[in-house]
Amino acid sequence: MGHSVTAFIANPSILQAFAREHCLHRPLALTDELAILPLRDLDLDSFLAAPLSFETKHFRYLSRQLLDLLHCLSRQGTLMYFETSYFGGRGGQGAAVFQDGEIVFGPQWADTGPINRALGLLGVEVAPPAQDEFEAIGLHRHRDTEGWIEQA
Repeated sequence: MGHSVTAFIANPSILQAFAREHCLHRPLALTDELAILPLRDLDLDSFLAAPLSFETKHFRYLSRQLLDLLHCLSRQGTLMYFETSYFGGRGGQGAAVFQDGEIVFGPQWADTGPINRALGLLGVEVAPPAQDEFEAIGLHRHRDTEGWIEQA
């Protein structure tokens, strides 16, 4: 089974304004303070102009242009970007956290760990029965970006 999600996580008001500005689907609440805005290729194309310049290893979408946008958007509040890419038990995940126009974590890619570390910086705490921050915030509910969008 695979897992392939690309998304922003931030305060719902930040993501709602961004989604409206770029005619995207609505973000989904994860907690009272955090929402997820899942992003497909066509969503990313709506606000990133080609040609894209990639400087980050392993990430599929994290271009220089997207990094610049995340820096700007984080002036409104702390923002997390993440990607997962697993198939048949192989692959990895990456995350970055932006705050006040600066990057405060990452971008980091590994087999496991970056997403939980990034979520911890957003204030996500683990409470049983959750095993980690990923599960605590409900990111395990959908294994692909489309699954999240269908819920929007």
